[in-house]
Amino acid sequence: MNKKLNICAFALSFLLLVPLVGCGGASDKEEPAVTPEQTSTAPALTLPDSSTLPEESVAEDEVIHVSTAGEFLEAIAPDVVIELAPGTYNLTEYLRKSSDNVSDYVVRTFTDGWQADIHDVEGLTIRGAEDGKVEVVVEPRYSDVLYFNNCSDIVIENITFGHTIEPGNCEGAVLAFDYCRKISLDGLDLYGCGTYGVVADHTVGIALKDCIIRECSYGIVDLLSSDTVFEDCTFRDNGGFDMLSLSGSFAYFEGCSFTGNEGDNFLPAYYHSDSESGAHFERCTFGRWESQRINEELKDHENFVFEDDCRFETEDGNWSDSTTSPDYSEESQEDSVFCALDTTCLEVAPFDAKVLMADEYYILYEIVNTTSGEISFETSDDVRFLTFEEDGRGCFWTDNEKGRPFNYEMDSAYSCLISFDDGSKASFGLYADQGGALPDSEEGSIWLALYLEDEVLWFY
Repeated sequence: MNKKLNICAFALSFLLLVPLVGCGGASDKEEPAVTPEQTSTAPALTLPDSSTLPEESVAEDEVIHVSTAGEFLEAIAPDVVIELAPGTYNLTEYLRKSSDNVSDYVVRTFTDGWQADIHDVEGLTIRGAEDGKVEVVVEPRYSDVLYFNNCSDIVIENITFGHTIEPGNCEGAVLAFDYCRKISLDGLDLYGCGTYGVVADHTVGIALKDCIIRECSYGIVDLLSSDTVFEDCTFRDNGGFDMLSLSGSFAYFEGCSFTGNEGDNFLPAYYHSDSESGAHFERCTFGRWESQRINEELKDHENFVFEDDCRFETEDGNWSDSTTSPDYSEESQEDSVFCALDTTCLEVAPFDAKVLMADEYYILYEIVNTTSGEISFETSDDVRFLTFEEDGRGCFWTDNEKGRPFNYEMDSAYSCLISFDDGSKASFGLYADQGGALPDSEEGSIWLALYLEDEVLWFY
């Protein structure tokens, strides 16, 4: 049995949520390390309401019209609307000659070249004129095209963003947001090079509508403790690592298209017990590679829900309303994925601290009622797992991430006694899989049985 991607619980009843992250990256760069140190630090999920998103409501004579990169950056301030005339705006050319403080709200920082950092701005609208293409570019490989820090109520519309160098040579994102709130991105074309189209760190309320993210070198989006809504967006020809790199984050996709993307994974490959992540897909279409990866990865990623109105491309080029193997939609997920553990294929394993510590945590698989014999399975609404430390301490993470700390010590050669901090007690034992405990289980894998008062919880 393959172990072990964490599938921490989160409420998928929150259909809409917001925030995002950036694009761009060299193919020879190591995959960025995921930082799992956020448990309760992730922003609370909130239901986005279109009536709360920033809206343009200014008279034409209040709009600041600009036609150069310098005019654009110098005009950035709270509560202003900036309209860019058709043309290409090379921010790097202007920043080479500017002072470090472009304005009270824009400073230039140096990576492998100059980058514009926008900070502490509220109520800013940046839009491209509708009578021609507006493109904003930067040259340095490590620079984000636009970087926002501690900003809120930001609207960006009808603009193309990217780097001037060819895909595969970049290490900066396209759009990046740190500790921002209420970001509305509409009608944007975000292209690589760029590690990701959008990168967001602790950002709440990101909404993308009618946007394109294409040809980025690491993946589509990279979200850390952020939540984002995508509506009618196109994601194509991105490559590299995880297409959706999520850590402590949730993404909602409606009416989106994923085609021509290819990397190590489609869904996040890395999970940590302290990082709840997931995504919800409605009316989305997935190309051949995406469909194949989703089919393979869903077995270990139950925090990702695909509604019945999603469509998947099969190996023969046809389209299906399910992945190429079993249907992993929310309604059929339990029946198609879970089957009862055959305990006759298990043998008691002697307690060994090294074996116990070999896995960072143990995820619940099935629950056996000791009175009725009824078997139920872990679901996305009922995620529980065990963690153990070398000092004899541990924690039983129950529904909604409510941990029950405990001490553990050997009770016999084959079992351990657990003393919860609340005074209650339980025991657990280790079992070695001889192969066949489940259809895809591997010989030698370890199962852990937690014996409670009226049920046995089997973890792997």
